[in-house]
Amino acid sequence: MPLALAGFAIRVGAASLTNNSAADTTLLEIEPSHNNGGQSFVIAGHIQNPYRTRGLYRFDFTALPTNTLIRSVVLELTVTRQPGETPVNSPFGLHRMLRPWGEGNKIAVTFPGQGVPATAGEATWSHSFYPTNVWTSAGGEPDVDFFAAESSFQFIYGSGSTYRFESTPEFVDDVQFWVNHPPANFGWMLISDDEATPFTARHFGSREDPDAHPNLELDFLVPPRFDSAQRVGDQFQMRFTPWPGQSYTVQFRTNLSNATWQTLTNVGLATSATQILVNDTATAAPRFYRLSSY
Repeated sequence: MPLALAGFAIRVGAASLTNNSAADTTLLEIEPSHNNGGQSFVIAGHIQNPYRTRGLYRFDFTALPTNTLIRSVVLELTVTRQPGETPVNSPFGLHRMLRPWGEGNKIAVTFPGQGVPATAGEATWSHSFYPTNVWTSAGGEPDVDFFAAESSFQFIYGSGSTYRFESTPEFVDDVQFWVNHPPANFGWMLISDDEATPFTARHFGSREDPDAHPNLELDFLVPPRFDSAQRVGDQFQMRFTPWPGQSYTVQFRTNLSNATWQTLTNVGLATSATQILVNDTATAAPRFYRLSSY
C-alpha cells in the first residue's frame, strides 16, 4: 500500500546575540585623502570650522541563517572624547549605507584626529575606495551613497558615557535586509544632525578599543525547518539543522484537523549546527510531522 507523508515546521524559541563591529572608520573633511581605519576611535560631527567628520560601521551577520527573523536591534556606542573647546551637544543619526567602502588600517600618531595618507582600497572623505571609487559627493551623497532618513538616533552629551541607539522598525529592516541579502550589507553612516555647528564632534570607541568598542544587540528567531524528508525502505527519514542554544521536538499525528500531536523524539540543547537525522517507522496510514524549537 502506498504511504502518504507530509511535514511542516513551527517556531517557538527566540535567541539573542551581541557582537562588535566587523569594520569601522572615519571620513575626515580636514584631510580628504587620509584614512584612520586602524584607530581606536571613530569621529563624527563638526570638529572646527569648516571641517566635518562622519563615521562608518559595519557588522557581520553571516553566522545567522538567511531565514532568521530579526525582532529588535540596539547599537551601543561609547563616547571616549569630546572637544577641548566648549562642546556642543547634538543628536546623531545612523543611516543605512547604499554602497560598499574600505575600512583601511591607518593609525595616526602625531595628529590622531587627522589620519594618515590612504593607500589603495581605503575609505576617505573623497573616496569609498581610494583612489579609484569616489563618493557621489565628498563625504557621501544622501539617498545615493546612504539613506537620507535615519534608522535610529540618539542625543549625545559628554565623554565617558555609553549611548543606546534603540530599536526602530527601520533599524530592524536594515538588519533583516542584510541577513537575507549578505552581499548588500554596507553598514551605517553616523552623522551629527547638527554637523554644521562647530564642536559637535565626538570620539566613539571603535572595534580596536577593547574597553569601549561598539556593541550591536540582536533579538531574533531562527524558525526551525526540515532540510529534507524521504522514505528509505521501511523508514521515514527527516533531517534538520539546529541552531546552537535551542532544543527541538519532532511530533506527529495522523490527521491534520483534529488528531492529537504525539512526540516522536526530543532533541536536547544543540551545541553546534550539525544536521540531525530523525527516523520513524513507515506505516500504511498517512502521518504528518512538525518540528518545533524552544
